[in-house]
Amino acid sequence: MIYTDTIAAISTPPGVGGVALIRITGADAISCAARVFFPASGALLSDIPASRACYGRVMRGGVAVDDGIATVFRAPHSFTGEDTVEITCHGGVLISAEVLAAVLAAGARQAEAGEFTRRAFLNGKLTLSDAEATGELLHAKTRAQLALTSPGARDAVSEETETLCRALTELLARIAVRIDYPEEDLSDIDEGELLSECRALSERVGALTSTYRTGRAVSVGVETVICGRPNAGKSTLYNLFTGGDDAIVTDIPGTTRDTLTADVSAGSVLLRLSDTAGIRDASDKIEAIGVSRARGKISSAELLLVVLDSSTPPTDEDAELLSAVSAVKLAVINKTDLPGSVYAGEYEALAVKCGAVPTRCALSLRRGFDDIVSIINNEFTDGTLRLGRDAVLLSARQYSEAAASREALDSAVGALEAGLPVDIAEAELASALSALSRLDGREVADNVISEIFSKFCVGK
Repeated sequence: MIYTDTIAAISTPPGVGGVALIRITGADAISCAARVFFPASGALLSDIPASRACYGRVMRGGVAVDDGIATVFRAPHSFTGEDTVEITCHGGVLISAEVLAAVLAAGARQAEAGEFTRRAFLNGKLTLSDAEATGELLHAKTRAQLALTSPGARDAVSEETETLCRALTELLARIAVRIDYPEEDLSDIDEGELLSECRALSERVGALTSTYRTGRAVSVGVETVICGRPNAGKSTLYNLFTGGDDAIVTDIPGTTRDTLTADVSAGSVLLRLSDTAGIRDASDKIEAIGVSRARGKISSAELLLVVLDSSTPPTDEDAELLSAVSAVKLAVINKTDLPGSVYAGEYEALAVKCGAVPTRCALSLRRGFDDIVSIINNEFTDGTLRLGRDAVLLSARQYSEAAASREALDSAVGALEAGLPVDIAEAELASALSALSRLDGREVADNVISEIFSKFCVGK
C-alpha cells in the first residue's frame, strides 16, 4: 500500500438501509470529493467549515447520481489524521456502489481492508493495542466483548503500557548516568534501590500479563465440549446455553450422532461449545462415527462439561470422561429432581477423585444452570477485573510481548541478586522496554502490523 495517496470505500454494511457512508481520506480527499459533491447552497465543498454537514448532490459526468450529506474533517482532526470527507447517501447496494464509483473516477483508489485504521495508527491517532481492540469490536458477539474493546478499556491498556515504558526509560537513564560517570557521583541510585525498583516493575508487568487469562476467555473464547453417556441430558444442556432447540432432545439413547457447535456466553466467558454423541460402545456404524468424533473433541477441549445421570450408578465410561485430560472439568450431576436419583453422592465423590468440579443440576426444571455458568465464569476470569475500565490484554501478541518483558525484568533482578555488574541488568531492562514498546506499537515489525490490519473489513 501507498500511504500518501487518497483512498475511498463504503464504510457501512452492504444491503438495503436508510443511509450508506462513503469515506474518503488522504492529501487530496477534499478536492477529490469536491469533484463529485456539490452543496445545494452553491458554495464549494472546500469552503465548507470543518465538521459541518452540508446537503447537496453527487454528480458524475454532469449527471446527478444521488443526493445526500457531506462532512469535511481537516487534518489532523480526523480519524486517520489526514483530510477526510464522509458522504452519506441513500442506503442500498447499487446506489452506494454508484456513489463510490463516482469518487473513484474523481481520483481516489479503493481502500484495502483495514487501511483507514492503519493510517490512523501510522499517523499517531491510535496505538497498536487501540487498533487491535477496534478490530475485535467489529466482531464482538457478547456484551463482555463490547466492554473489553470499549474506549475505556483501550485507554486503560495504552495508559498502563505508557506508564511502564516511562518508568523503565527513567530507570535506564539513571543507570546510564551511573555507568558513564562513575566518579562524578551524578547518579542517585544504588544497587539496593535498583533491585527494589526492578522487582516492583516485574510485579506490575506480571500483573498486566496475568490479565490475558480473562482477556482470552472473553475475546477468543474457551473450547468447550459437552460429553457423557447417552441420554444423560447433554443436548438439553446445549439448548440451555444456546437458548433454542438446536439439539434434538428425546428419551431415546443415541439421538445425537453428529457434533453440534455454537458460540455462546457463560457470564463474561465466550464458549466455543460442542454437543457430542453419547460415549458408549456403539454397534450402529453411524453412531460409532459420532462417538469417534466426540472422543476427538474431548481430547482437545479446554473445558469439559461431563453430564452424569444420577438415576443410574457410575460406569467405566463416566470415570473415563471425568479422568480425561482437560484444563477444567465440570461434572454436571443431572436428574437430581427425579424419583430414584440416589447416586448423586457417588458421582460427587468420583468427580472429586478425578479432579473435576461437581455441581448438581435438575435440567428438566432448569435448576442448577445458573450455578454452572457461575462456576465457568469464576474458573476463567478474574472477578477483580472491571471489564471496560481496567487494563486487560486481549490478544496473544499482546500477551507474548508482556511475558517477554516480565522475563527480561526477572533476569535483571536475578543479575542484581547475584552481584553481577549493573550493565548486565541494564541490558535486560532495555530488552524489557523494547518488548513493552512492541506491545503498544512503538517498536513493531511491519509484517505484524500487516497481519493485524488484514483482519479488518474494507472501509474501517
